[in-house]
Amino acid sequence: MALWRRSFPVDLADEGRFSRREFARFLALVSAGFTAGLGYLWLRKKPLEGAPEPRGQNEVPVALGLAADLRPGQSRLFTFRDAQDRCILLRTPMGELRAFRQTCTHLGCAVRFRNDRLECPCHEGFFEVERGFPIQGPPTRPLSGIALELRSDGTLWAVGDLPKPTDLPARAGAACPRILPKEVEA
Repeated sequence: MALWRRSFPVDLADEGRFSRREFARFLALVSAGFTAGLGYLWLRKKPLEGAPEPRGQNEVPVALGLAADLRPGQSRLFTFRDAQDRCILLRTPMGELRAFRQTCTHLGCAVRFRNDRLECPCHEGFFEVERGFPIQGPPTRPLSGIALELRSDGTLWAVGDLPKPTDLPARAGAACPRILPKEVEA
């Protein structure tokens, strides 16, 4: 008797239970299931990236209240297109108004305004408030911006999507992306 037969005793009656053909069918079925699952996730990845809805929809401006009600360093949440399109309006310490989608571009967690920057508490990602560029953590893409309009009566309106910025901000420092803008200026 061969050494391997003593090490791995197999009853020959049970050995013929599954043929190679059945095993190949099983592998093909499992592979098709994995392929379908990956295809579904690939199709669903766009909303997770924080990308805006496809253009061509009629965007209805949304009233955000009086611009004077928001003091420097404060923020307010609002919804833009529907109840799932959560956005954040903020007034920078310099007094400028900015609005971004509240969805982090890493895994879709809710971004909040704290300590003069936007932060994602899920994985400690931080974004600058000027254009929404990531400055620390796992996010690699900027936040989607919302266009604002200040009307003559002092009311602020969200009117549409801003184009995604394409270049790194000059003051963020390409040599060290983890340095916060305040530290670069100092």
